[in-house]
Amino acid sequence: MKNGIQSKIRELFGSPKKEPSTALVLSGGGARGAYQTGVLQYIGQAFPEAAFPILAGVSAGAINTSHLANHHGSLLTATQSLVESWLDLTIEQVFRSESSFNFFRRLLLSDNEGSPEERITSSMAHQRGLVDASPLRGFLAGKLATHDSGTLAGVDENLKKGRLRAFAVTATNYNTGQTTTFVQGSNIDRWVRPNRVGMMTQMTIDHIMASAASPVIFPAVWIDGDWYGDGGVRLTMPLSPAINLGADRILVVSTRYNRTRAEADQPTVQGYPPAAQIIGMQMHAIFLDVLDQDALHLERINALIEHIADKHRNGLRPIKLLLLRPSVDLGKLASDFRPQLSGALRLFTMGIGSDETKSPDWLSMLLFERDYMERLIEIGYNDAAHHHDEIEAFFEEEK
Repeated sequence: MKNGIQSKIRELFGSPKKEPSTALVLSGGGARGAYQTGVLQYIGQAFPEAAFPILAGVSAGAINTSHLANHHGSLLTATQSLVESWLDLTIEQVFRSESSFNFFRRLLLSDNEGSPEERITSSMAHQRGLVDASPLRGFLAGKLATHDSGTLAGVDENLKKGRLRAFAVTATNYNTGQTTTFVQGSNIDRWVRPNRVGMMTQMTIDHIMASAASPVIFPAVWIDGDWYGDGGVRLTMPLSPAINLGADRILVVSTRYNRTRAEADQPTVQGYPPAAQIIGMQMHAIFLDVLDQDALHLERINALIEHIADKHRNGLRPIKLLLLRPSVDLGKLASDFRPQLSGALRLFTMGIGSDETKSPDWLSMLLFERDYMERLIEIGYNDAAHHHDEIEAFFEEEK
């Protein structure tokens, strides 16, 4: 037990500190990523001189950090541009769903042998996602300055100017089961941990798309000989990429609402829970809950290190952490908005009982509707304003 704790402390804090660096870490959440842009918009306006030389994101957070890493302007202009990009987004620009007629026709007329049930099962097992994500690829390519190869042109420039030290995007390697953090940066060492690796690369649209490829819904992305999908699937330590990149201050923006005890005790379904309820809970556990656990571990280890004299820390260092989260349950809020889904995806959502739960968490991640995203941006902005003093203290230089 003792060795396990010491090992975790060394992994989190044992790397030599090269220079003071502030990191921004953005979690996943699909359409909920709009909330993050509202938070960042306020920070850009209230603290225009603030900088994040280390950017790390996963899933929707990877999309948001890619915009910041690629932007040439100030934090103020970068965050404003990010908000405008989200408001330009529509569900048709994120994915295209196969019509229900074609879906059933393809399943029933497949070349697979056996009964209709066997043909359907075999065809669905080899289905590369319920939707076509090429619209999102085109949208990102249009919003991000890219070379013909798909690389992000602005990242190179920001690295050369010293405005950016490292940009990290995490994806899951479906072939090996490992979590891979792709990193573009300067003076960065590759790291290897159990089931987690850091890999130096030239960041492209493919890396962003892979990180945001929600399991089952979005197809995996082929990168350097392997298939990759959503980075949150096995990311047990969401803060580790930023820490491995040398951050000594980390600002995290989560899309998970922290329910009160009374709220947690209130059921969101009546009777036997539909599949939609179970899927929503699983998505929370995979993509959102683990961040809170990692943050709690970091705070506890910080407290332990603070009680150790400097000369006895053996290179360990406390890492300042500020975690911002929604003041509103974004899943429950989604029930006030209905996504305009069609085709196979609509059949899927109806089939798993999405209308039977008061908190359609998984649907909220697909709710790329302007009214919903505007509301999330507004909530994010107001939440950041409410925490102005904490954000100001976070950016203050150490005495």
